[in-house]
Amino acid sequence: MPIETSTGSTEPCFDNRAARLCRRLSPVVAALTTLFMAVSALGVLVAMLLIGYSVIARYLLGSPSLWIDDVVTFVLVGIVMCATASALREGRHLSVDLMTERLGQGRRRWVQAWSMVAVLVVALFLIIDGWQTAMFSKMLGMTTIGYVQVPLYLLQLMIPFGGVMLAMVALESLLRLAGGGQAFVVVDADHSHAREVRS
Repeated sequence: MPIETSTGSTEPCFDNRAARLCRRLSPVVAALTTLFMAVSALGVLVAMLLIGYSVIARYLLGSPSLWIDDVVTFVLVGIVMCATASALREGRHLSVDLMTERLGQGRRRWVQAWSMVAVLVVALFLIIDGWQTAMFSKMLGMTTIGYVQVPLYLLQLMIPFGGVMLAMVALESLLRLAGGGQAFVVVDADHSHAREVRS
């Protein structure tokens, strides 16, 4: 039977070790992805306001604000890294499903598992290489190039952060698959809770 978690997501997992781990991890992952998706949405709003102000300042006031381009670029990095994990958890990333849609449920779950393993490998690369790159930039005291100069490592730290979030979602999906469920969840139309995608 489906199991209702504390976050409102319905997880039809079997009562095995993977399912128990899934039920413990899912509320944490759901809360974090929801929080950082909200941060990403706020970032989109901030970027739109800054771009709007830049257009008004340039064409109506005749006083272009050149620093806005730099700030919007920084914000876009945060938007992507904060939203990627949530998009993965809900199965919103682009995928080629010409063949997978023709597979049976069991084989499709195996394909989903392999894709999550690939995501986990990429996430580990982002964590390790991103952290090393950020620490190298910090050691050298590198700053961004442009009108707004900030320590470069602060922006680069978004890369391992995004990798950690992706790794958590991939691990949760693998546990869900091992527990008898599907890889992704989807938000209902009323946005009141998430439920699992069914084949």
